[in-house]
Amino acid sequence: MKDFGIILVDKPSGISSFAVVHRMRKITGVKRIGHTGTLDPFASGLLPICIGRATRLAGFVLAAEKEYIANLKLGEQTDTADLTGETIQTAEVPEITDGDLTEKLSGIMEITEQIPPRYSAIKVDGKRAYKMARENKDFQMKPRVMQILDFEFLQHEKGNIQYRARVSKGTYIRTLSETIAERLGTVGTTTELRRIASGNMNICDAIALDDLNNENWQNYLADLSQIFCDYPQLILAEENVQNFLHGRRFFVDFSDTENALVLNEENEVFGFASIIERKVQPKIVLG
Repeated sequence: MKDFGIILVDKPSGISSFAVVHRMRKITGVKRIGHTGTLDPFASGLLPICIGRATRLAGFVLAAEKEYIANLKLGEQTDTADLTGETIQTAEVPEITDGDLTEKLSGIMEITEQIPPRYSAIKVDGKRAYKMARENKDFQMKPRVMQILDFEFLQHEKGNIQYRARVSKGTYIRTLSETIAERLGTVGTTTELRRIASGNMNICDAIALDDLNNENWQNYLADLSQIFCDYPQLILAEENVQNFLHGRRFFVDFSDTENALVLNEENEVFGFASIIERKVQPKIVLG
């Protein structure tokens, strides 16, 4: 069986994404492992784990849009923008109807930039923002370009709102919750956060971390051809698969593209290539 690939882990709340990677190293016996898209310790849900040579694919997974379900508590704001922080502000919670949500948040999908939370992993002058925040250092976070691709309120009652959002890479749901609260005339903080999708990967296909062990983990390697099915697919006969794996020059009848998913006739993925004037140039080789 393969000793590399991507496993879709359902991360439980209460542990960090790095702790999941640490556990996966013990389970698989593979040192070269990385996650794709940090989930805060309080958050749960889909955390794609790249194992072995598949870590070369991490950039493609990180670039994918993400989808979350979040719970927003109105009337209280914390320094971390989630339930793990210290309360820094409280405010009265106005009566909110369905009409208020529709009216006051009608432009939510027009937001194109955010100022990330101070408690985030973004580097400021070479240092992690959350470390500087814990040390009470004075620093400024710069706005970042982002996009809300889809948004839906699921329910709201007694100052609590649950919503679903599909967003671009680099979007902070904690910040989005604060923006929603502000537009409703109060303050707020994210009390629950669950990632339910990332690109073509869905939480329905994920495996609980506690259900993985050193005997079964290879059974849960995801189908890479499905994860990257949105890319042009270059299907090669065995001879050209070997040419690709060994970096030999060869030509194909294929349109120019920066990123073509390279497969064999049995649908096994071998990497990515760029194709210019029919010439195949390997970019990522998994063999």
